[in-house]
Amino acid sequence: MNVDIESLGTFNRTARAGAERAAENLTGMTGIETAVDVTEVTLASAADVSRDARRVGVAIDFEGGIDGTSLLTFSPEGVEVLLDTLLPGEGVEESAVAEVGNIVTSGFVEGWADHLDATIDISPPEYVEGAGEQLLDAAGVERDRAFVFRSQVGAVGEELDVNFHMFPDSDSMEEMLADGDDPVSVEKLATLREMATTGAETASESVSAMTGIATCVDITNLNFVPVEDVPAELDDRPYVGVVLKTDEPLGGYVLVLFDEASAREVAAALVPGTEEVSAFEGQARSAMEEIGNVMTSSFIDGWANVLNATIDISPPQFVHDVGPAVAESVVARLGRKQAFAFLFDATLRADDAEFDCGIYALPDENDLRTALDDLDPDATAERTTKAGSL
Repeated sequence: MNVDIESLGTFNRTARAGAERAAENLTGMTGIETAVDVTEVTLASAADVSRDARRVGVAIDFEGGIDGTSLLTFSPEGVEVLLDTLLPGEGVEESAVAEVGNIVTSGFVEGWADHLDATIDISPPEYVEGAGEQLLDAAGVERDRAFVFRSQVGAVGEELDVNFHMFPDSDSMEEMLADGDDPVSVEKLATLREMATTGAETASESVSAMTGIATCVDITNLNFVPVEDVPAELDDRPYVGVVLKTDEPLGGYVLVLFDEASAREVAAALVPGTEEVSAFEGQARSAMEEIGNVMTSSFIDGWANVLNATIDISPPQFVHDVGPAVAESVVARLGRKQAFAFLFDATLRADDAEFDCGIYALPDENDLRTALDDLDPDATAERTTKAGSL
């Protein structure tokens, strides 16, 4: 299946417009001020749903200009806010969620109908609840969809979060996205995602070997987002880590970010004679730069391997700030050349310790197109990665 990048960008904007209309519908019903936090297209993955804690919502099928299944969910705390606002009382949860879910989903779908100039019919809402895979099973979501559209709506001053996932049928997506002068192969994108997973696993092994902390890859995603929305992909909490620039044949940026508690644990493990790190200065800062450099080299191993190429990386730039602020510095540079970005992200966790590390890769769009054109998914050539300069 081939997709046109410009068309994918157009449909990302369409999803955003639908999300904004849905947020307006939710505000109209509840009187709670809401806003769209993020809208993205994920390649062949509902992984963010599969790892969710318990959520409650509705599943609705749609057909017309685009066919598929949608899943709109709230956290249990969000459901309590809805009930307090709409229908205080006992035993009304399912009916309230179904009513809100139906109206809010209609907003999402109307945005698509307007863009496609088509009538999109939706089924009656089916109440669903569960955690992770249970939720997907309850909604009857097939796992083989080529793309998943995800929008997140938040409330101002209320604990109300709304996640909307749209799972279009592959045939619908292929028909809409195949037109264009320079389509890219979804299969080749999937190969790069698999290589990112392999690289993340190698990076995890590097962390374990250097620190003695047993880590594993929790999740790997490939998302397509407007460049200006990249900062919203990172949590608004302090991170410690590095930013590195990669050069051709796959230029771009890699961010390796630890939450502060994990960074302290890693730095203490790397600096001899250190039991506790209170500030990221001197040896502690150097330790974070070192591990970030090693992890980045490990992460891009897979790409260099399958591209049969050497990918140079810059010296690490140390960062210590909230996630969106760190991403802004990269977006400012990347946004000069492209409106949308493919964002590869992997999360590393430890079973027996508080540990949270994210690896984010933002390739240059032109380099990515060229790499995909030349890509042999079966390539297994050895790769080398060496330090370069900005």
